[in-house]
This record gives sequence, structure tokens and C-alpha cells, in this order.
Amino acid sequence: MKAILITATDTGVGKTFISYNLVYALKERGVKVGYLKPVETDVSDMPQDGSLLASVTGQPLEEVVPVRFRLPLSPYAGTLEEGKEVSLDSLKRHYEEMLKRYDFIVVEGAGGVAVPVKRDYNYAHLARDWSLKTLLVARAGLGTINHSFLSWYYMKSMDVEPIAIVMNGFEGKDVSERTNPTIVKELTGLKVVQIPKIEGLLLPSNYRDLLAELVGF
Repeated sequence: MKAILITATDTGVGKTFISYNLVYALKERGVKVGYLKPVETDVSDMPQDGSLLASVTGQPLEEVVPVRFRLPLSPYAGTLEEGKEVSLDSLKRHYEEMLKRYDFIVVEGAGGVAVPVKRDYNYAHLARDWSLKTLLVARAGLGTINHSFLSWYYMKSMDVEPIAIVMNGFEGKDVSERTNPTIVKELTGLKVVQIPKIEGLLLPSNYRDLLAELVGF
């Protein structure tokens, strides 16, 4: 495996947090790792997600986030509002050039897996076209069963079934957290990794190890 797409059931579930910890873990192992967020929205000045990950990898921001939109919308909505097109061919060439320079690439989507990059083209299409394995990030608490199952089912229909589901933000306050991992595993047949809610950005080393092991390191 040369790359992974970090995608999600929804926005705000922790894709960047998981990407950060995966990249950090790979760097700890001496892997020459690159990060790519093909499109970042809600960028008024510096891309926040891209800047955070570039601080770990040392990459230039132009490589990390090639396409940016000002408004906090899906990439396709950004094109409609801002009149700037996304070239899928240019993005793929950018990714393929990065493959030559890094041992492993963490690609992060925007929002959930079905969020459109362009009309009739979303992150499941991108994963399929770039031959990417995927990690599906989901919430820990109530509602995650439906969101996780539907996201997995859609991805499976697109032949981009994730290698695992990462449930993020376990606190122990929501009673559903006790059974959600078991039920989602039964419904999908996928490995479910449980990640706790923490203060700050860096997970304890044992959880970083789990993420690195998921992608073969």
C-alpha cells in the first residue's frame, strides 16, 4: 500500500485529527510520508488543515493543498459560489508526482465520502480513480450506526470498501458508545478501531501504533 484516503461519515468527525496522528506515527517510524488535501475549503488566508499537517511533514503548502476555496462549503459548492473550477486531471497528476517522492501518502477528503468535488464526482469516485485504500472515520456516539453503515454500503457499491472504520471521540458519557463498535462491526464485517477524545492533538503512543498498523507499518 502506497497511500490511504482518510474519509468520513460526515464533516467534523475528526479526519484531520486522525490524519495528523497517522502522519506523526509514520514519521516516528522513519517513513518518508507526504500529506495531500486535494481541496480545502473555508480558507480565508492559510489553509488550517494543510498548515497543521505541513508542520509535521515539512512540505510546502502548495504541495499539501493545491486547490482552496474561501467559503465553508463542499468543493463543488465552492465552484458554484466562487466560479473557480477544479481540474480532476491536474489533481491526479499532482498526486502521481507525489507518489514518486514519498514512501507513503495520506490523502484527506473534505466532509463525508459522498461530498461532491465536482458535479457527479465525489470522494468515493476519487478513491476508485486513484486506486486508494480508505479509512472511514466515524463518530463514537449515538447516530453513528446509521451513518457508518450507509457510508460503508455506498463505498462498497463503488468498489472502494474501507480497510477499517475509525470511531473517534469516545468519552464514556453516551451509553451507545458501549455497543456501537460491536454493532457496526457486525453490520459491515470491518475492523473497528476506537479512539478516545483527548485534550490537544497528539494521541498516546499506543493509539498512534494502532493507526500505523492499519496501513501496514
